[in-house]
Amino acid sequence: MNLTDDDVQMGVHDFFTPALLLEFVDLPDLVALIQWGERQFDEGDGTRSVRRLADEPDAGCLTHWSAAPGGFRYLVEAPGGIRSGFVDWHEVHRMVNAGLTPVRYGALRAAVESAAAHDAANLTRPIPFRMLEAWASQWARRASELAREAAAALDAICPPVKAQPALF
Repeated sequence: MNLTDDDVQMGVHDFFTPALLLEFVDLPDLVALIQWGERQFDEGDGTRSVRRLADEPDAGCLTHWSAAPGGFRYLVEAPGGIRSGFVDWHEVHRMVNAGLTPVRYGALRAAVESAAAHDAANLTRPIPFRMLEAWASQWARRASELAREAAAALDAICPPVKAQPALF
């Protein structure tokens, strides 16, 4: 069976992390998009998989991306049968650009850079024992806030088929 429009939208949304989306939108041309896409499958066996969340189409089913020339093959193991198809990087670029505005781009860049800076600042250093738990709690809380901001920026640019409820 062929992919549905919802499958393609879910495949594009679920492919990206906020940091990967920022890399993708900063690429200058189609050749760079294709080269970038090929690098995403270089590690491991050349495939990626994710299970769909509750309230998404075909909740709980397993989905797979595999490298293909100029794009990727997306496969959905749905209860009604397996659906698969080819998605090219030009189509992904068109879908991402449809949701990209200067404000959303700025929010994505700020969120990704803030999260990276926060992670880089987590250097192992001596901390008084009684402060360790409080420090770790504060660091984790801030990391969670930054991850939520980055995920919201990704969802605004490349929305899922059905928005998930807010975490907070």
